This record gives sequence, structure tokens and C-alpha cells, in this order.
Amino acid sequence: MELIKLKDVRPKNPVLVQGVPGLGLVGKIAANYLIESLESEKIAAIYSDYLPLPDGSSGVRIEEEDIIPPSYDLYLAKGDNLDLIILTSEVQPTIFGQYEIGELVLDYAIQLGVKIVITMGGYVPGSPEVKGVFACSNDEEFMKKLNEVGVKPLTGGYVTGAAGLLVGLADLKGLTSACLLGTTNGAFPDPKASKMVLEALSKLFKFEIDLEKLEKEAEIAAEVMKEEVKLPETEIYKEEEKGLPYHG
Repeated sequence: MELIKLKDVRPKNPVLVQGVPGLGLVGKIAANYLIESLESEKIAAIYSDYLPLPDGSSGVRIEEEDIIPPSYDLYLAKGDNLDLIILTSEVQPTIFGQYEIGELVLDYAIQLGVKIVITMGGYVPGSPEVKGVFACSNDEEFMKKLNEVGVKPLTGGYVTGAAGLLVGLADLKGLTSACLLGTTNGAFPDPKASKMVLEALSKLFKFEIDLEKLEKEAEIAAEVMKEEVKLPETEIYKEEEKGLPYHG
């Protein structure tokens, strides 16, 4: 496992924002959109045998005759009041590699001056009537700020994978952390949920981002989903509070 620094940077009031594949690809879509919209530059990459190809096998991707091994990639997007360190990947680490890669990411982020860690992901609620952005945080005052921009608190369940683990590891390292989860059915890529998360994020940290393109993608995705068979309303929808849902 190795972190390769591609550029020496000194970000201003940096915030680490992570979005990797998960439910509805909510975090991944949001991270990609941030990188493209904010004219980010790649500053580091992590290579590891804990990072498989998207199908779980080992190997490399071929793109326009280039050989590209799986990686965790970090980008810097400069802003007026703060800079974003955006972490994304085509994959999540294997279960037994999550901790080591998470630790490596956070150690690098701390070197850059990061004090706040945000992860983005999807939330499949117990009822299709539940919509919006939900969050958990290790800081009560930070959660109040999230409430002020329309984010609702998660009251139970589990946040799985990198979206959950990184906020937990950040807490252990004394960083403020939160996980922002957009409601989704989880069955399809969901740019609408990603848009909700980015709207909350931009309000929270007071940066501007044009979400028009993402809105169009959401409209296309909605039309595709209309053609699919709707899931029946079962007891799991009606008794949301009795179970412990999984998010991420």
C-alpha cells in the first residue's frame, strides 16, 4: 500500500470530502460532479492490493491504451473561504483493507491541515415517503449547522463501508466528522440523491456550484426508473423504526 503525492500543495482551511461507490452511487456521482464542476486538480493517489477492480478481481483497467491500476484518488478544489480535498475511486477497499486505507487517507489529510471530514453516500429509508438528506456526526455543534441547512439526523441503523468507517476513524483522530446521506431506492444510479447531498454541502460550506447538469441527469434517471417495476409496500416499509437499516 502506497500513497503517491503528485503535487505539493498548501490548501486553505481544507475539508476532506469523500464519495466512493455505494447505494445508488450517490457519493460517487456527487464526488465526480464536484471534481468536474470546481476545476479540481489531482494531488495524490493510493495504490494497494486492498483495492480490487469493480467486479472484485485483481487486475488493471485499459483506457485508450493506458494501463490503469485501481486507486484511491485525491483532488484539490480551491475556494474563496476554504479548499476541498475530494477523495474518490471506482471501488471501495476490500473489507479487511478498509481500516488501513482509511488511516492512510486521514494521516495525509491531517498533514494538509484538514480538521473536518465529510463522507457522502446513499440512504434507503424504510418508507418511500421519506426523502431528503440525513446525517450522523461526532460533533453536536456541527450537527446543528447541518440542521440549519435542512439536513436531518439519523437516529439508528448502520452506515456501512467507507462512508461509515472514515467518519469513525476521523473521530478517533480528533477530527470533526459527518456522513451526508441522500435518500435513494439504491437499485439504480441516483443523481437526484447526489444533487440533494451537494445542495446541502454547498450551503454548509458556502460555496457555489452549478447543479443544472446534474438536474438534467436526474430527470433522465427518473424516466428510466418509471419503466421499471415498482417494489411492493411491505411490512419493512411500514415498520421503519423497528429495524436497524443499513446506509452507505
